[in-house]
Amino acid sequence: MTAVTGARPRPAVLLALLGAVAVLAAVAVLAAHVAGGENAVLLDAGPVARYGAPVAATLADLAGAVTFGGAVVAGWLLRDPEDRARVLLVVGIAAGITTLARGVALAFSYAVATGQPVSSPRFGSDLSVYLATDLGAWLLFALVVAAATTTVAVLGTSVGIARAVLVGAALTTFAAAMTGHAAGDETHEVGTSTMLVHLVAVGIWLGGLAVLQTLPDRGRDHAQVVRGYSHLALLCWVALALSGVWALAVRMNGPGDLLTSAYVQVGLAKAVLLLLLGGLGALQRRQLAAGFGADAAGVHARGAYRRLAVLELALMGLAVALAAAMSSSPPPADAGTPPAGVAGVLTGYPLPDAPGAVSVLTAWRPAPFGMALACALVLAWWRPRAPHRPRGRSLALLGGAAALVLLTSGPLNVYGKVLVSAHVLQHLLLMVPAGVLLGLAATAPRWLDALLAGRWWRAAVAALVGPVALVVAYASPFLRLALDGHAMHLLLQVAALAGGVLTALAVRAVPGTAPRWQQALVPGAPILLGLVAGAVLLRTERLLAASWFGATGRTWWADALADQQRAGAAVLLVVAVTAAVVALTGLRARRRASRHD
Repeated sequence: MTAVTGARPRPAVLLALLGAVAVLAAVAVLAAHVAGGENAVLLDAGPVARYGAPVAATLADLAGAVTFGGAVVAGWLLRDPEDRARVLLVVGIAAGITTLARGVALAFSYAVATGQPVSSPRFGSDLSVYLATDLGAWLLFALVVAAATTTVAVLGTSVGIARAVLVGAALTTFAAAMTGHAAGDETHEVGTSTMLVHLVAVGIWLGGLAVLQTLPDRGRDHAQVVRGYSHLALLCWVALALSGVWALAVRMNGPGDLLTSAYVQVGLAKAVLLLLLGGLGALQRRQLAAGFGADAAGVHARGAYRRLAVLELALMGLAVALAAAMSSSPPPADAGTPPAGVAGVLTGYPLPDAPGAVSVLTAWRPAPFGMALACALVLAWWRPRAPHRPRGRSLALLGGAAALVLLTSGPLNVYGKVLVSAHVLQHLLLMVPAGVLLGLAATAPRWLDALLAGRWWRAAVAALVGPVALVVAYASPFLRLALDGHAMHLLLQVAALAGGVLTALAVRAVPGTAPRWQQALVPGAPILLGLVAGAVLLRTERLLAASWFGATGRTWWADALADQQRAGAAVLLVVAVTAAVVALTGLRARRRASRHD
């Protein structure tokens, strides 16, 4: 482990930091009281829980952001081992605070949900029942993962440790997004997805800026590090603006809430802070453009940049305190009733119109997660100082990102909730073509190259991993969980997309000099599995997730088993087209090779 050098923090700095946290906690308590108003949704569990809940949420969010952003900085931006060791020390402390704060937040959440004061002799008597609920389970999951992340953070100071910490912090953030007030029933998925994007952006921006201030001058002012962080901060500001407005909109009953709801007005205060932060960011980029040289202008630019960074941290801390207050209060749309009909009760959405040319083409249900993922892929591809890439790979990346948005927000997202055929087709197309196109654009990780190099049978197994995982998900109880829970729904989509990426990388790993049967077998294995899966769907009498797809109350396409047979036919069609494309691609490659010979 690399030793961390440098002076310890001065007592005055620590006192100022503790004072700032105390002020933010007080702001969170006051804002929670204002945002909650006279709403009777939350039970009164006494002053300790009432005032402690927003304080614990503020500490958990601040420390979690430092853990997340610090892991990003240490894992990708820093090159100096001493700087990385210093940042990971801060990250480890922040992860520990996150664990403690989430444990306290869990206790206060239980108190509020059950109406039991913390001092009550019955406190904790039915904790197991609470932990079996969705909210309790996610809070417990966040606590356990935060504790595991703390353990990993103190194991070393390498890049690998930093990236492992980021995985843990990301899982904790995901759980936190699942616990927040989503919105009314019809917009639950939008609410949780926008919160996830929001929390990730806050973590990278606030946490990254905070840990940079702990570095000595050589690391804090290193041009490459500062420019890399500045680019990330700009992207986070855009993500926060879009996801914040979207999240607030789905939590409102209408425009009148702007004048009547204290909850919405606190959200507007956050929007004002975000605008101020955007202005500070623009000023910082001007100082960065001036350069941090040794001359008088460089010294002035560096000093101005640091002062702006401290002010930016203060405003972001205030925004986090307001957000914690909002998470401890019910939004106006929280009492919304589900749409009418069986489908509305089951899925949270009204039953769409019968599939037709007009209804299918106009069906659109925006999915923030898919849109954010596509944007992140495109922005990472064309990031500053990105290496030059062939035009074909760039086109494949754009095609995969566009397919991702269309498949997760378009007609298949609307009808996939009530039709097994649309659900199957959505995940199949996320694998092929969306995932395959992204795999054709991506550069294979070194470990994957080393694993597959010269071993065609390993490439064949890797090409099968994604399709096999998708088949197992559909044949197991996981499908019902993915239909009923937004977290499992997102996991299934990501698994299908990642499976397509892995398949494409495995096919690319087979060298052109390999025997033709090996070149044909690697892509042929998943194609054969697809043909078998399609034939099974076409012939079986067992309905997938019968308690869901057989109970949506459809007056059109009412025969769910017949719809599953359509899914089988669709799978066979997609697989046949894929096989034709693979065959034509291989034929063209052999012709080009013969011309060169």
